[in-house]
Amino acid sequence: MTATVSPLSRTPLLSVFLLTVLLPAGPVAQPDPPVRMCAEWEPASGTLIAWPLTVPSELVVELASDDSLYVLIHSTEEQQDAEAAFAFWGIDLAHCHFILSDAFSWWTRDWGPHSMFDGSGEWGIIDPIFEGYPWIPGGRREAYMEARGWEQDDVVNTDVAAWFGCPLHQAPFYLTGGNFMVDGHDLGFSTNAMMTENEQLWQPGQFLDLASEWLGLQSFYFTTNPESYGIQHIDCAAKLLDEETVMVKQVPEWHPDYWRFEQIAAEFDTLLTCYGRPYDVHRVFCDSYSGDETAAYTNAYILNGKMYVPTFDIASDTPALQAYESAMPGYDVIGFYAPDWYYYDALHCRTREIMDRFMLLIWHRSLDPEMPPAAEYSVEALIHAYSGTGLNPDETLLWWRIEGAPSFQSVQLEPTGGLDSLAASIPGQPAGTVIHYYVAAADSSGRSETLPRTAPSGYFEFQVVETGIAEPDTPPSFCGMTLAPCPATGSFSVGFTLTSPAAPEVRMLDCAGRLVRNEKVGILPSGHHSVPMSTRGLPSGLYLVLLEASGEMESRSLVVLSP
Repeated sequence: MTATVSPLSRTPLLSVFLLTVLLPAGPVAQPDPPVRMCAEWEPASGTLIAWPLTVPSELVVELASDDSLYVLIHSTEEQQDAEAAFAFWGIDLAHCHFILSDAFSWWTRDWGPHSMFDGSGEWGIIDPIFEGYPWIPGGRREAYMEARGWEQDDVVNTDVAAWFGCPLHQAPFYLTGGNFMVDGHDLGFSTNAMMTENEQLWQPGQFLDLASEWLGLQSFYFTTNPESYGIQHIDCAAKLLDEETVMVKQVPEWHPDYWRFEQIAAEFDTLLTCYGRPYDVHRVFCDSYSGDETAAYTNAYILNGKMYVPTFDIASDTPALQAYESAMPGYDVIGFYAPDWYYYDALHCRTREIMDRFMLLIWHRSLDPEMPPAAEYSVEALIHAYSGTGLNPDETLLWWRIEGAPSFQSVQLEPTGGLDSLAASIPGQPAGTVIHYYVAAADSSGRSETLPRTAPSGYFEFQVVETGIAEPDTPPSFCGMTLAPCPATGSFSVGFTLTSPAAPEVRMLDCAGRLVRNEKVGILPSGHHSVPMSTRGLPSGLYLVLLEASGEMESRSLVVLSP
């Protein structure tokens, strides 16, 4: 069974239905385009956490071992307490920095800074609105809101930006951190709950326009919500490990939300990466630690060359760590247990990366796993020094080796004439040869980086393969699923082409996964068909339309605007 989810990107049709809504009062400091949001695996200077701690001391020691630790404290007395504890644990206090702020909760992931670079290459913070947690479906969890007031945490980014002396871009929308992933290029990912959270401020099309303008996102993908009721954050269901690799949660078949996680995996299976290839989808089995509450292994945190994974003192812990080791070659995968990790609140929720504002960034579309014989294999990379200093040519290299060779050999990367573009070539090799390679660079600020970041332990790999005539694949039962119009106001049509006679069924789900429309069609002949569907009576929002025929399935996202 396959499924497809379409990106909700800006279209001329969508703009026809946009409503004019005034921005919230007060200054709005929109970053200069083009904006680039930072991906979690990019070079970081350290981690933001809150004091008093709600993470294990062992994790704090590890976070501060090679990188900086940024600690939110309420007073100088709390700083003294933290320093005493850190010193007792053997932490080098030179790695610790304390930021005075009235942080109320410990979820630095959700309300903490979103790192970005503006069009001039200046690092800054995107500071969205934060007013607590909308539990979906069912609105806000009023008991929590009245008793605790999570909206107090909305002030923290102002203090963080002041401490760093960086621009603070106060965005006029919600962007709760645990429900937002980016690939560092121009793709964003959330569950449908992100659209639902923003509905109180913006129509869907308006929110997508704002995401494009403020965040530089050309496509924003929304997955199925991972639970029937709750905060619905994507870091409790899936985690990008790099631009082309994603880890998706897998739960026991008896679990009531089993179908949701399988749908999310199927959705990622049909997406294309920023490099135009299918995602490499890995699964991590998350067994029960209490009833139907399952381990949150996707609620893990990447910091430079390390991967920190929450563990739950259950049998699936070890296989989970092994799943990450397999998906992230060269990374130091480390598990940390805490008795108060939960399926919706674990290690990733309580940490937030602070990116290196002068990072040395390397982008490269790796060569395909199988390459035909050639005289040479060109490796192209984009290398940008945000420090503003030049690259060191003698250390900006392509390293390669034939599998089994004791060491890598280097070739200098040369400018190609394009902005930040460099290239070098690997000599041609006979069919059957497996080649390992990686890219390295250094700049005059003293920074050095590799891609993969864990090289030479981690590396790219391809095999030289003689091309042949492939056997034709069995054609799918249907193809070319379309929705028109999108957004829909009153009705829309599901278009598709049957490759053989079938009896298709169309289902429409709301963002909570509830069935709101179901249309069973009798047996249709081969050829193009269109099934009309009504949206009357449905509230504005994001819906998932599924088409199933002969055991195969595709899906598309649909924006509905009430007439």
